[in-house]
Amino acid sequence: MTTKNAPIIPPAKAIKGIVVSKEIQGVEEKLGIRLFHRTTRSVSLTEEGIVYIGYIRESYKLAVMAEEAVSQFSDKAKGRIKISAPMSFGTLHLAKIMPLFMQKYPELDVQLLFDDKVTDLVTEGYDLAIRIGELPDSSLIARQLSPCHSQLYASSEYLDKYGEPMQVSELKNHNCLSYSLYQAGMEWFFYQRGKKYSHIPKGSYRANNSEALLQAVLQGIGIALLPHFITQTALSNTDKKLIPILTHFDLPEHFIYAVYPDKKNLPRKITLFVDFLKEQFGVNSDYQHNIEKE
Repeated sequence: MTTKNAPIIPPAKAIKGIVVSKEIQGVEEKLGIRLFHRTTRSVSLTEEGIVYIGYIRESYKLAVMAEEAVSQFSDKAKGRIKISAPMSFGTLHLAKIMPLFMQKYPELDVQLLFDDKVTDLVTEGYDLAIRIGELPDSSLIARQLSPCHSQLYASSEYLDKYGEPMQVSELKNHNCLSYSLYQAGMEWFFYQRGKKYSHIPKGSYRANNSEALLQAVLQGIGIALLPHFITQTALSNTDKKLIPILTHFDLPEHFIYAVYPDKKNLPRKITLFVDFLKEQFGVNSDYQHNIEKE
């Protein structure tokens, strides 16, 4: 129940706006200039305001650079770290080890986002990204974490029904499923005794996620090129439903990378995270031992 004389309490957003407005007015009074044009419907920067904001932005950049520079002298990682990772690798492998990193560096605020599309790290404010396959030319620094082996797979059900291709040329007679965001392009490449073979997959199913393709393969829909980090669990099952094919051909070698913007003073949090990734996915790691079992 409300009373006639009850005070009107503005919402928190309105209170924040009032505080900010008073702070700006205080700066304007101190400088003796108007930074904003104000009407009942809009607020816009004055010419003086544009110049002033430009210097404020530069000052902020210098402050961030100073913080990153001095962070190199500390063994602690503080602040926020924003990370981008591919959906399948992120959920299957990166998500499992992130709690270990957070326990090791409890003062860090971690923001982990999964997306198979290539993100613009600088524009979107990411500190680091996990990338797989061929890397486009850019100003980013790339640290190799692990090989990424792939293989063609089909289910035993599919092979019993349509037969197993023994040569690359025979793939044209099969339903070849494809990953729509593959960085190297749609064409599949194979190598044997110094010769290079290729096939452009044509089939009834395209997806932007490799786990979706794995499920289609397991259910007998067709043949797909899949990375080992996705198929290792399915291959460990005793029913042998997932079958590697054309194993007498070699496939292009790809890698998993940690990439980050090139900075004069690399923040300590990025250095520590990249070292952690190397420890978890590099040579002699449990991840490598499990992948090599295939």
